[in-house]
Amino acid sequence: MGKLFISVLNMSITASYVILIVIAIRLLLKKAPKVISYALWGVVAFRLLIPFSFKSVFSLIPRKTNVVPISNGIIYQQSLQIDNGIRVLDSFTSEPLHASNAGASISPLQNFIEFGAYIWMLGIIILLVYSFVSILVLKRQLKAARLIENNIFESRSLQTPFVLGVIRPKIYLPVGLNEDERDYILLHEQIHIRRKDHIIKMLAFFVLCIHWFNPLVWVAYLIMSIDMELSCDESVLKEMNEEIKKPYANSLLSLAAGRHILSGSPIAFGEGNVKRRIINVLNYKKPAFWVTLVSVMLAVTIGIGLLANPYDKKFNENSNSDNDSIARAQTETTASGSQESVGSLAADKGNIIENFSEIDNYIKDYTPDVSYEEDLELGQRAYIIHGTYDLNGDGEADEINAVLKADNEASSLIEVNGMKVTLELYNPTGLIKIIDLDSRDNYTEVAVFDDGPSGDPTITFLRYDGRKLYTIGSIDRYALMDGEGKFISWFHLANNFKPQFFSAWGEFKNNEYVITNHDVEQYIGKTYEVDGTGFFAPLEFNPEVYFEHVVWDSENLREFKATKIKLLDIHIRPDDRTLNWFYVELPDGEKGLLYFWIGD
Repeated sequence: MGKLFISVLNMSITASYVILIVIAIRLLLKKAPKVISYALWGVVAFRLLIPFSFKSVFSLIPRKTNVVPISNGIIYQQSLQIDNGIRVLDSFTSEPLHASNAGASISPLQNFIEFGAYIWMLGIIILLVYSFVSILVLKRQLKAARLIENNIFESRSLQTPFVLGVIRPKIYLPVGLNEDERDYILLHEQIHIRRKDHIIKMLAFFVLCIHWFNPLVWVAYLIMSIDMELSCDESVLKEMNEEIKKPYANSLLSLAAGRHILSGSPIAFGEGNVKRRIINVLNYKKPAFWVTLVSVMLAVTIGIGLLANPYDKKFNENSNSDNDSIARAQTETTASGSQESVGSLAADKGNIIENFSEIDNYIKDYTPDVSYEEDLELGQRAYIIHGTYDLNGDGEADEINAVLKADNEASSLIEVNGMKVTLELYNPTGLIKIIDLDSRDNYTEVAVFDDGPSGDPTITFLRYDGRKLYTIGSIDRYALMDGEGKFISWFHLANNFKPQFFSAWGEFKNNEYVITNHDVEQYIGKTYEVDGTGFFAPLEFNPEVYFEHVVWDSENLREFKATKIKLLDIHIRPDDRTLNWFYVELPDGEKGLLYFWIGD
């Protein structure tokens, strides 16, 4: 349940941003038909229910919608701590939280998350039970209701009209309405039924139950209900003409004293926020065509932008430049004046650490056949893959079949010569490659590419040894490897520094990724070139607790272009050896904490 809870948390965080945008857009649509504002809440519902979406350069979702001070690795580590290291994958990013596998070591925060998951489920149960009980109580009150015609009932125990039911919704009216009032109210309720508002309200309540812990979702639910009523009122005025505004407003006023007993029931809902509705009715004027057109275009544009996810950045778009930059770093001399304190540039070993290079360099020139339904969106596709390749070095081609699905459940599978292994994938790309992880053995491995939950791509490796097929493990997509079974995770690299250095390397042992710490003290006191966009927090002292001074604020953003800095100290996150926080001295003598986005 912890895995499901964390998935809901991630959706809720992203949806919170969308809710705030929709609330702001509503202010711009004051003169537009209220049905446009009402429709925008569908985007919020999508973000609260669907953990994936299509990607677009026009996305309005920032890459960091859920930056939190609690890191993924602190909460969950996907394997037991072995030797002097822990597993790399999924413990570095401070982006969305990931859940652990069944054998993971237990940390206090992990216990907290598991406990929170049970509290979350308890909250859902309480809300659903409350709603169910309120419906039973309401039905008991309506036993004496009198059928007037078709699906219309009248009851003396009611003071406000409402709709009850899903498949065959019924309209209940209070006794004592005059003929005009009844006509207005009936039309209002019939428009609700015609637009399926009674079903939408029920689904909205269900979403609220799932995200009950998020106050912004409660706000969204209330405002959506208001927009539903306002847009329905406007539909009544359109159908009956604007001359009925005053009598229609009077009918609303006469019902304003009615007790709103249905607020907890998703299936039965009455007419709330009467004051707001009366004001809207009295001020209603049919909007000009151009106002409606511009409003629809704005809403559609904003809606698509909020539905789409942003494209992922390449991990090295800011950290690596061309070979000319390296040559410049080797030959450039130290500037005079205050720059003299920076010292000479550290010996440059290039962008590749010793014998390590990009994973792509070890991928075989072979691509299996891939088929899928092109009409489906990326997150809905099921990739069917078939190929043959000698995986165990016996000289015979092995038959490879796979079905990859984006559901974060164990429904994806890899099959080699009839032996199957299930996988949990977030956003598979349909890409499967053959790779040689260790040139010293006879095996070549299957590599399954996954874009991850929020732009954190990973690769899962599987090995077939002639007798069985099994998972070796997973690593981040932009790790380096040496072709002899060793890796350096991107999160262990000082990517924006030239020359690069690292804090740990790892290898797979017994289906676990075990890291070995690398001494970073040797890099302190030397001079490096820094490229890319980073954050710099000015500090005259070297902080003992670096995270207290980390502020993800645009005011701290700085652009570095082959900027020489002196590295005074390195702060490594102790739980996973993430290398990202540096106490440095700039060329002008200013000192402070330098750090970069991680997790993209």
